[in-house]
Amino acid sequence: MNVQLRQYTVRMTDGQTCDIKEIGENGGVTKTVFRFCWTEENAERGDGFTVGWFADVPGVMYKWDACCRLNRDLSPHWDDRFNSMLSSNAPVTCYFDGTDTNRCCWALSECGKLIELKNGLRDQTGSLKLHFSFGVRQFTGQYETEITLYTDTRPIPMRKAVEDVASWWADDCGMTPLNVPDNALDPLYSFWYSYHQNVNDADVEAECRRAKELGFSLCIVDDGWQTEDNCGAYPYCGDWLPAPGKFPDMAAHVRRVHEIGMKYILWYSVPLIGYRSAHYERFKCMLLRDEPGLSAAVLDPRYRETREFLIRTFRNALTEWDLDGFKLDFIDSWRESSANAPYNERMDIPALQDAVNVCMCGIVQTLTRIRPDVLLEFRQSYIGPHMKRFGNLFRVGDCAGNYLRNRASILDLRMLMGDQAVHSDMLMMAPFEDPRVNALQIISCMFGVMQFSGRLEKLDEKMLKMSRFWLSFLKEHKTLLQSKNLKAYEAHLLYTWAKTAENDECAVGVYAVDKVVRPDAAATIYVANGCMGERLFIELNGTYRVSVFDCFGEIRGSFEKTFAGVQQLAVPIGGLVEMRKSR
Repeated sequence: MNVQLRQYTVRMTDGQTCDIKEIGENGGVTKTVFRFCWTEENAERGDGFTVGWFADVPGVMYKWDACCRLNRDLSPHWDDRFNSMLSSNAPVTCYFDGTDTNRCCWALSECGKLIELKNGLRDQTGSLKLHFSFGVRQFTGQYETEITLYTDTRPIPMRKAVEDVASWWADDCGMTPLNVPDNALDPLYSFWYSYHQNVNDADVEAECRRAKELGFSLCIVDDGWQTEDNCGAYPYCGDWLPAPGKFPDMAAHVRRVHEIGMKYILWYSVPLIGYRSAHYERFKCMLLRDEPGLSAAVLDPRYRETREFLIRTFRNALTEWDLDGFKLDFIDSWRESSANAPYNERMDIPALQDAVNVCMCGIVQTLTRIRPDVLLEFRQSYIGPHMKRFGNLFRVGDCAGNYLRNRASILDLRMLMGDQAVHSDMLMMAPFEDPRVNALQIISCMFGVMQFSGRLEKLDEKMLKMSRFWLSFLKEHKTLLQSKNLKAYEAHLLYTWAKTAENDECAVGVYAVDKVVRPDAAATIYVANGCMGERLFIELNGTYRVSVFDCFGEIRGSFEKTFAGVQQLAVPIGGLVEMRKSR
């Protein structure tokens, strides 16, 4: 049956009720609290609620949501939906116009349970047709819940609208982010694209020496440390013991890396247990589902035993090997699916996302008690507000060699993640590539934290010189580049330029040929040429001492210039302009 509550149509069944508890409006932000009630019979049947409404919003041209990746276009009302739950995505959508101005941003306070969100344009009228729906069985032992619908129609930058949603989740909805250690914002060296599973202690230590000399002080050792098998799948995950032929003494190895001056993060595929692992027989009756394509299954966190096993695994690794952090992978494998095992009485937590919450709380609380500054890296798609309670490094999803997705996803995640460190996907840095082009990879991720995965022994001196120059720039200007005062432009074009400002300094990244950029009139301005053009157009007023550097950090020009509106500067591909106000 359908019930009309103000402009909202609520679909439900016998035994269910819904009412609007309260509506609060403040300067264009409206918070509507829905109170949903149901019976035990509704829960047993798996009934649900759907709330739908139409919105006549002028000026809508594009759409952004937490899982849109590179897609910003509008879709018809029958063809645009996504799921949000604790382990994946976030319940927020923002419609905006061609000037990056918000037209309608909406979000939900329920970020833990499985909720389907639907966004689309009604082709008969041009109205937005919006809805959210959820099942009640997942609310274990409950027969009512409240969900707040947050709607923002203020004509503000769409970035600001999304940032305000993230602040609302953290400040008003109780999803307080984990502490971020200062070194979470330092560029790091990753062994994934450079070595894949072919890692061993000698190679890691040798590469760490090279990475330290280049300027890195943090590394991630990825998949491969736990298995002699290099098939690319995960048949041996789940035991989490170092492969004896690769890492015969992990504690001694980590100690040697520390002596080099590098901190050490180690990869784990948290929910996966391989078919050939020693623990598989023990847990084969406690699996959420099989993943044959991965040669592994997914552990079911609804069992106390599996949660205790995972907590113990990470605690022992942290204390016995003196690790500095963990790369916690595949958390979005704990997703709702028709292939998941049904509930049984051996489970102490019936609802999957509740169990994920308890499991991750246990892991994080255990680790932070031992090491308060532990580094915990997650990646897309587990980037929602609950995940910010459990991680402090959030990386762009795998996109090897994809300059565009790396840049767009960093700037997207910066809207959602607040103070959490946003990291690039690893930069491959192919040794055969032109160093100027590889420099564009670094400039593309300059407003995030660079993860570098070029095999250093295979890079020639030119590539190393370029990398050293840009790495030095990222480290020296970390505070500026990671400033909250980030503005990124033309989201519908996946950001043609962006800037930050802090302490009378401004940094600009340019990503489109012949794009006019407008730095703040700060005392010091840095403009990075992140496109294939060899000139920049800068709109500014004032007289500046200008220095132009190529991608290697070599000076290509130094002069005084008075800006009065748009001025052109010749800047090499992958180069940098440094401008200091003289009067």
